[in-house]
Amino acid sequence: MRKLKFLLFITLLSNLCWSQTIDLELIKDFNFKEEINNWAIDNIGNLIVQQGNTIKKIDSTGKQTFTQSIKSLGEISQISAINSMKIVLFSAEQQSICLLDNTLTINGKCKYMDQYDISFAKFIAVSNRPNLVWIYDQLNSSILLIDLIQDKIIQKVENFAGIASIKSELIGMLEHQNKLYLYDTEQIYEFDLMLNWSNSFNITASSFSFFSDTIIGLNNQTLTFTSIINNENHKLNSKTLSEFQNFQVNGKDFYFSGGKKISKFKLISINN
Repeated sequence: MRKLKFLLFITLLSNLCWSQTIDLELIKDFNFKEEINNWAIDNIGNLIVQQGNTIKKIDSTGKQTFTQSIKSLGEISQISAINSMKIVLFSAEQQSICLLDNTLTINGKCKYMDQYDISFAKFIAVSNRPNLVWIYDQLNSSILLIDLIQDKIIQKVENFAGIASIKSELIGMLEHQNKLYLYDTEQIYEFDLMLNWSNSFNITASSFSFFSDTIIGLNNQTLTFTSIINNENHKLNSKTLSEFQNFQVNGKDFYFSGGKKISKFKLISINN
């Protein structure tokens, strides 16, 4: 088994921190015949993978359990998993959000952004709260929280970038531990769920994820580990990472993707 060793800062409630080595053991390579356009992991470890006009569900053993054509939905920009029963597909091209069930079948009607007075939705993020999705309206610089089932706006902040003094172009957002994080390629902005600014983190990366109280950023063959508690960070360069373009963390499982492959690593130990 191939192993990666990462140095990570772990912070205690006392705000003392020390460096430890994290061992990640390769569990499985998921190899595909075509390039991976978008992908996500649900809460029980299924991979949801889009290749061209097709979306597939792959279980933890690598078995393909479901496949569906999504040609009618236009170009997909993001896949997000609310849970194993609800998958969200977002299309910036179509300005739509569609819910899929556990068999990858469209559940109900797709939602279109104009019904929420959204001019141009650039990206979304699922919330930890059931059925809620964050949407960033780039043209109006607004953030909305939408209930997809009740079909109503829960929260809306207009001129968000101006209020938060964000001058760069935002490229994505994630909700983690009751905080909302928006980011560009060099910085992450932290807000509470009422969208009050609470912190900023300087991280150069093209892909972000979270592990406990740590932000992890991937940029080329560099991983940056940044403590949410005290903003300390450590960078790790590894040639092993050069084949990957993005990654996601699901519990103690670390998934890295690149080209036609997704590699799953398991956190097996944390040693001094």
